[in-house]
Amino acid sequence: MTVAARRERIVELVRQAGYLPIEALVQQCRVTPQTIRVDLNALAEQGALVRHHGGAAMPSSVTNTDYETRRGEHSDAKAKLAQAVQALVPDRSSVFLSLGTTMLAVARALRQRKGLKIITHHLEAAQLLARQPDFEVVVLGGHLDARNFGITGPQTQAMLAQYRPDFCLFSAGALDAQGQVLEYHESEAALVQLALARARNRILVVDHSKLTRSAAVLLTTVDSLDAVVSDSAPPPALKRILREHGVRWMRHT
Repeated sequence: MTVAARRERIVELVRQAGYLPIEALVQQCRVTPQTIRVDLNALAEQGALVRHHGGAAMPSSVTNTDYETRRGEHSDAKAKLAQAVQALVPDRSSVFLSLGTTMLAVARALRQRKGLKIITHHLEAAQLLARQPDFEVVVLGGHLDARNFGITGPQTQAMLAQYRPDFCLFSAGALDAQGQVLEYHESEAALVQLALARARNRILVVDHSKLTRSAAVLLTTVDSLDAVVSDSAPPPALKRILREHGVRWMRHT
């Protein structure tokens, strides 16, 4: 069995079971535990599976990987994407920054700019950017969600409605081949939808893993965006949609 065929079989076995430990996959595929670990890491990198200690499961469309785990996932790719994003933001711009570890990487990169006004509900990003002496950081109030160190809710939306930022920078749970930008939680999607409606420039930042995942909440569609920054090429169907609507796909690897 080739490596590609074995990995296809692993995905199918996990899909059927929902979760499988490494020992079960070793027995099914008749290879060593080390080989299975390499396969699982590669499949997790592609977004085909979610790696757990001792096994793997299928990605969920209703629950994202926990925040601490996501910190370490695709960190090099996120850092490179963040550098590309900060180059698109002029000094002395106003920026809405959404939640997530990709946006935390973007926040780090934005420190290279001067005189930014940051509007965010991402507490960790806000704390990081508040250290910049020439930045103004507006933290949106509301309900603190310990799941992702973000603030959401009606109060957050009401406060965000006061602003019209130059840029809406956001990531998402998934981007599918039909151009649908998807998220896991309605409260997070609602805030980004409001920011998209009010911002002058709308930029989605997604690493390659987001192109193979699914999520249950429709956030927006790519025709509402100005650009997508990614480390992967878009699937052919998505490429046609982007071309049709004049949306830039900016690939950085």
